Amino acid sequence: MTSTGARSGFYELPSPARANQQPDHERSHSEQHASAELTDVSLRWSDLGLLLGCYVALVAVWFAIGKLVVDNSSINSLDQTVADWFVTQRTPGLDVTSKWGSNLAETFVKIGLTAVIAIAMRVVWKRWRESLMLAVPLVLEAAAFITVTYLVARPRPADQLESSPVNSSFPSGHVAAAAVYGALVVIVFWHTRKYWIRAFVIILSIAIPVAVAVSRMYRGMHFLSDVIAGAALGVAAVALSWWIIHRAIVRNKTDPPGSADGNPMSGVRS
Repeated sequence: MTSTGARSGFYELPSPARANQQPDHERSHSEQHASAELTDVSLRWSDLGLLLGCYVALVAVWFAIGKLVVDNSSINSLDQTVADWFVTQRTPGLDVTSKWGSNLAETFVKIGLTAVIAIAMRVVWKRWRESLMLAVPLVLEAAAFITVTYLVARPRPADQLESSPVNSSFPSGHVAAAAVYGALVVIVFWHTRKYWIRAFVIILSIAIPVAVAVSRMYRGMHFLSDVIAGAALGVAAVALSWWIIHRAIVRNKTDPPGSADGNPMSGVRS
């Protein structure tokens, strides 16, 4: 790629030849920004260790929150009031609509959609950066969720419209997975400064978790505190994954990939 700035709103790396013709102080701000932002990423074993540490931290924090929620009578009272209200709002039409809303973050949907988008990003941009930013948060969130929900073991609301192989309510795995779609915001911000594109993705990344949360409560699968905790877990997974990937990008600017402790996944540099 040979663009020296922004083309159609998307940043591209300048070619080495063009970059060498210009001193750093003469290069445009957007060009320097593009060079810094679109560098590929290589993960080392130490990064995977850091990811494991993030998993342990998330489990510890959300387990503590879960125990606090389960043992707090005020929270439980509010949760039950909200759950009862949703039951009174049920209609055949809303039953169908809530099913679609819930399916936005169904296990097979979220895994399949993430896989397709991640592969497409790898093929189009020929690097791992975007694919990892999309996949790593989902893996981190899913691992933390299944551990926390097993440890907390909070019963689901009594009046449910469907069954689930996971018979524990806290936190909401569907809402957590929906919040992980927020990783697309990071990827879009890497690639464009167009406000309408950024705004659209931000709105979408908020609307999907809200739709899933309302649907899950309507269907009697979660309490209010479950969906709030699930959303927070998804956002935390995205933030921690961005931090790990950003550290690797900064490190790769000065250290050759795999120069220290090996790299289990190496990106193709543009």
